[in-house]
Amino acid sequence: MILFPLFLLDSIEAPHPLRTTTCMSGVVMDSTTGKVLWSRDSTTPHYPASTTKILTCLLMLENFGPDEVIKAPSDVTKVRESSMNLKPGEMVRVKNMAYALMLRSANDGCYAVAVQMDGSVSAFAKRMNARAAEMGCKNTTFRNPNGLNDPNHKTSALDLCIMGREAMKREDFREVVSSKTKVIDRSINFRDRLLKNRNKFLWADPTADGIKTGWTIPAGHTYVGSVKRQEMRIITSLLNAPKWQDDHKRMIAWAFDNYELELVKRTGTIDATDLGAGSPKDIACTLEVRQDVFACIKKTGDRIEFSFAPSQSARPYKVGDMIGSWKVTDTDGFTQAIPIYAATNEPPPTPVQVATKTALNPYSLVAVGTAGIAVAGTLYVRGKSRSQI
Repeated sequence: MILFPLFLLDSIEAPHPLRTTTCMSGVVMDSTTGKVLWSRDSTTPHYPASTTKILTCLLMLENFGPDEVIKAPSDVTKVRESSMNLKPGEMVRVKNMAYALMLRSANDGCYAVAVQMDGSVSAFAKRMNARAAEMGCKNTTFRNPNGLNDPNHKTSALDLCIMGREAMKREDFREVVSSKTKVIDRSINFRDRLLKNRNKFLWADPTADGIKTGWTIPAGHTYVGSVKRQEMRIITSLLNAPKWQDDHKRMIAWAFDNYELELVKRTGTIDATDLGAGSPKDIACTLEVRQDVFACIKKTGDRIEFSFAPSQSARPYKVGDMIGSWKVTDTDGFTQAIPIYAATNEPPPTPVQVATKTALNPYSLVAVGTAGIAVAGTLYVRGKSRSQI
């Protein structure tokens, strides 16, 4: 029997509760802040299968109105696997096509969207990759709109969480992916109107509200999920996960057991003294934050630190100018940069204020300029001459 000193036993870190999840890659993310709470192999590109359709649906909703019509190309029947059984020339409104993409996982519907939007699959793929990069995805290369296997069609677990988070910002997208069933209108195939969501978690967990399942033989089971409880939404992504349902359930339970959202600041005015280290001392206008600011912190207790990074906006500030970024940093080192704006106009400096500024002060240099400094210098010399009389 081997005995360890108590101080050594206390220093041994317990294995992470999610260590036995089956996914090859996975991420647990707080949707409000974008903070990654747990990850495994999060940036390695893998086959995403039908989770690709998150981005396809998002692009459709961003670029078409809900009542605009998607018309199926003449060669739509060539698209294989999961299908809504579109007929050549069939017309489906965008708001109905969204349900077909996300509930039925319609590969032919994705093809119709790509052709109508950009004329070809390859052109639409370029749009997908550009939009993904715009969101902050760094490991995504899409080649088609539906996730049918292509050796070069890959993304990472982190990128999928980023896409899912972006899509869930839209109310119309959330309404679609949280629906268990939907009867859609279409112009030709009237017999195939009932759609049933393939996301089993919508039935298993009343707080689940999305997002998309996927499967191909090369990809294995893939999944991007969303669960919202009170103010807090957790998004998970799993790539090549043999027991994806168990993995997702454990990820969600662990996240809600260990983390919570703390309200840092409501939308509205904010005092410069609350901005923390580097907060401006000489601003003569009202400041505001234009979003509710939350921190995702451990339930065991986290310390939140604040600092301020000024922008290069010219002084004096005008209403709407972004004067800098409010840095909100938690114990894990996760930092949010919150824009701070001028809510009122800042008055120009008086001659007396100008006179007391040093040449190193950016306010006097930017706001007043060379002419103003010359005038101030003159006033200062005149004042000094009088005092010596």
